[in-house]
Amino acid sequence: MQKKFNQRNKYFFSERLKRQLDQISHHPLTIVEAPSGFGKTTAVREYLREKVSHGACEYWYTCLGEPASMAWLGICELFSNVSIKVADDLKNMQMPTLDTLFFITAHLRDITCQMETYLVVDNYQLVNCDIPRELISVFSMHGNPKLHMIFITQQLEVRQQVSIHNNNIYTLDASPFFFDREGTANLFRMEGIRLTDDELEKIFMSTEGWVSAIRLHMINFKETGFFDPAADIEQLVERAIWNNLTPQERDFFLSVSILDSFSARQAAIMLNQEVLPDKIIEILKNNEFIRYLPDKYRYSMHSILQDYLRNRFYNEMPEDYQNRTFRRAGTSCVAVSRYYPASEFFFRIRDFDAILSLPFSIEYPDKQREKYQSELIVRIVHECPEKTLCSHPLTMIIFGYYTLMNGQTEVYQRLCSLLEQTVHRKGDFLPDEIRKIHGEYELLAAFGEFNDLSRMKERQKRAWEILGQPSEVIKEDAPWLFASPTVLGMFWRETGKLEHILKEIEESSPFYQRLVRGHGAGAFHVMQAEAMLMRGKDDEAEIHCHKALYEARGSRQASICISSELVLARIAILRGDVESYFKAIKRIQDYAKENTSLYVLHMVECCMSVISIELGIKDYVAPWLYDIESIKKMLYDPVIPHAQIFYLKLLLMEKRYNELYGISQLLLDNGKKQEKRIKYMLPQIYNLKFLAIAKYNNGHQLEALEYLKQALAAALPDKVYLPLIQDAGCLAPLYESLKNFIPDKDGINAVLELGRRHEKGMKIIRKAIISDKTPLTPREREIALLARNRLRAREIADKLCISETTVRTILRNVYSKLDIHSKTELDTKEF
Repeated sequence: MQKKFNQRNKYFFSERLKRQLDQISHHPLTIVEAPSGFGKTTAVREYLREKVSHGACEYWYTCLGEPASMAWLGICELFSNVSIKVADDLKNMQMPTLDTLFFITAHLRDITCQMETYLVVDNYQLVNCDIPRELISVFSMHGNPKLHMIFITQQLEVRQQVSIHNNNIYTLDASPFFFDREGTANLFRMEGIRLTDDELEKIFMSTEGWVSAIRLHMINFKETGFFDPAADIEQLVERAIWNNLTPQERDFFLSVSILDSFSARQAAIMLNQEVLPDKIIEILKNNEFIRYLPDKYRYSMHSILQDYLRNRFYNEMPEDYQNRTFRRAGTSCVAVSRYYPASEFFFRIRDFDAILSLPFSIEYPDKQREKYQSELIVRIVHECPEKTLCSHPLTMIIFGYYTLMNGQTEVYQRLCSLLEQTVHRKGDFLPDEIRKIHGEYELLAAFGEFNDLSRMKERQKRAWEILGQPSEVIKEDAPWLFASPTVLGMFWRETGKLEHILKEIEESSPFYQRLVRGHGAGAFHVMQAEAMLMRGKDDEAEIHCHKALYEARGSRQASICISSELVLARIAILRGDVESYFKAIKRIQDYAKENTSLYVLHMVECCMSVISIELGIKDYVAPWLYDIESIKKMLYDPVIPHAQIFYLKLLLMEKRYNELYGISQLLLDNGKKQEKRIKYMLPQIYNLKFLAIAKYNNGHQLEALEYLKQALAAALPDKVYLPLIQDAGCLAPLYESLKNFIPDKDGINAVLELGRRHEKGMKIIRKAIISDKTPLTPREREIALLARNRLRAREIADKLCISETTVRTILRNVYSKLDIHSKTELDTKEF
C-alpha cells in the first residue's frame, strides 16, 4: 500500500471558523489562543493567503523558545516592515515590564501603513515575557486602521487582576477549531472517505472534534483500512506515522526531534550525510507535522510528533545511540555557528575537548545579542578534568573574560590558577605557543586588577613585554571598559586621588593601545573631559572631547565616541546651548541605529538615561532601568553600580523614600567593605546626595546635613562639583550652613555657583525639549480633557465606547509625555 502519511491535504474549515477568521481584518489585534494541535497556524496562514492574493501584505515571526532579548528583537523586526523608526525604538526598549509598557504606545503612534498589512507572531506562548497579556493589550493600541496584528498562542496564564478585553482586541479561542459531526464527515469526505453513521459517531466521540486527532485517525484509516476509536494520540502517531517509516527515516525523525528546530544543513548532519536523501527532502516538504519557517530558513516539528519521538528517544533508545545522536546534534549546531546549544549537546556526553575546541571569542555573546549562558561555563569549568582544560589555554582565557564580565570571581580565579600552571609546566606546547599563552594570560590578569590602574598598568606592560605583538584575543570591536558610558566613574576609586588616576591612565594608554590594536583609543581624553566638566571647566572639557573623538573614530571605537558625545551633551546643558544639545543627542542615538552590537545599544540607553536623570525628566530613561533585577541581567557586572544610580534617582523622583533609604544604605555599606576589590567614588557621592535630599524632603534636616557633609568630604578634595549640584536646589540652605563646619569654603562656593549656572542652563534645555515634543494625539488630548474635567476612567470609557483598560493606558502615556503623576498636575499643563 502506498504511504499517504506525508501528503499534505486540502484544508477544510467549518463555516463558524471562517466567520470568526473574517473578523481579523476588522480589529487592530487578534489573539488566536488554543492548545497545541488545533490547527491555529494553518488556519491563519490559509486566511491570509486569500488576503495577500487581493493585495494585502503579511509578515511572520515564529518564536522557537529563544532567549527573551532575541524574541523581543524578532517581534520588533516585524515592525520594520511598516516603520524602521518604530522598529528601532522598540528594539532600544528591550523586553518591557509593567512599569514601561506605556512607552510602547508612544512609539506605535509613528506607524503609517499605506496598504492592508498583517503582522503575525506565532508560538507567542514561547516568548519569555512576564506580562504576555498586558503586552498584547498595548500592541492593540497602535491606532492604524490598515494594520492588523495576530498573536497565535497556546493558553496564556490568566492573572485575576488583568483584563485585556477591549474593543481593539478580537479573541479567537479554541471552540471554533473543534469540528462538529458534520464538519468531521466533510473533512473525511474531502479525502475520499465516506463514513457510516456508526463510524462517524465513534470517531467524533473519540476525538471530541480535535482536528489533530481526526487527522491522525484519517491517516491511520488510509494505512490500515479500519478505525480504532479507543486509540490514544501516542498510539495514533505510532500507527499513522512511525510504523510507516523506513529505518533510515526513523533514525532521521528521532535525531532531529532533540533539536528545537533545524536547518536543511543540520538535518543532513543528523543523518551523517553530505546532502539530504531525496526521500527525506520529500518528507520535509510534504509532512503536515513538520513546518518550514521561511523567516528563519528552518524547520519546526509539531509538538505532538516531537513529544512522541522524544519520549521514544529518551526512554527506549540505548545509551550509545543517544550519545551518537547528541554528538551529531552538537556538530550540526557548530555547522550553523550555534555554539551555545552545541556546547550543551557535547556537555551531555562529557566531550569537553569538543566544547573547548569551539571558536568562541569575546565578541561572540554580543553578536548573539545575549549575554553568555554563564551557568554552562561554570559547569564546564567545574566538571571538566584539569588536564583537558589546560590543553585548551586560549579557550580558558576567553572563558576568563566571560566570567570576569559576569562577576563570577571564583570561576575566574580558578581559570587564572590553571593558566599559571599551564605556563609554568609548559607541557606539550612549543616555546612560541607558551609565550603567546603567557602574554594573553597577563592581559587577562590585567583586566582582573580592574579598577586599580597602577596594578593594571604593570600587568599590561608585562603582557606587552612577553607578547611583543598585539593580542589575538582582544579585538578592536570588543566592548571597551565593559561598555560603561563613563570612564572617570569606572576608574576614580579614592578621594583625593583623581589627578593621580588621570596621570596613570595617560601613561598606561600607549602600552594598552599597542597591545590591543587601538582598543580604547581616546579614553584618556574622555576621562579628562569628564574631570573638567565635573569642575565646571566646560571649555577645557569640550576640547578634550574633540581630541577623544578624533582618536576614537580613527580606531573605530564606538563606545569612546558615545562617551564623548555624552559629555558634549552635558556641556550643552550646563551652557543652555540648545542647538549643541540636540546635535549631541542625535549623534548618540545614531550610534544605536548604525550599530547592531548589543553593548552599543545598552550603552546608548545608559547615556540617554544619564541625560534624563540630569534634566529631571523620564523621557529617555531606558525601561529596563526601572527594575533592579533587569539592570543586573542587561549589563556587565562592573557597570551595575553606576546603573543603580539611575534606579535610585527614579525612586527619588517618585518619592519612594523608604525604598531609597534601604537600597542606598545597603549599597554604601557594601562599597565600604575592605575586602571589596573594585571601588567607585561617583556612585558613593550620588548615593549620599540622594539620601540627603530624601531626608531633607521628609523633614529630617540633621540626618540630611550629615549625609551631605559626607558627600562633600568625598567630592571636594578632587574638586568634583557637578554630582553635588544636580537635583540639589532644595539643599542650598544646607550648603550655606555647612560653610561653618567644612574648611573648604571655596569648594562649597564653587558648588553653589556651578549649581546656579547648571539650573539656568537646564531650564533652557527643558523648555526646548517640551516645545520640541510631539503634541498629544487627538485621542490622548480628548481623554486628557475628560480626565481634567474630573471624569473617572470608567466614565470616560463609557462615554467613548472603549474599555477602561484602554483609558488607563492612554492616561499613563499622557502623564509620561507631560511629565506628571496625577490628575491634579494635569490642571497645570497646557496641551
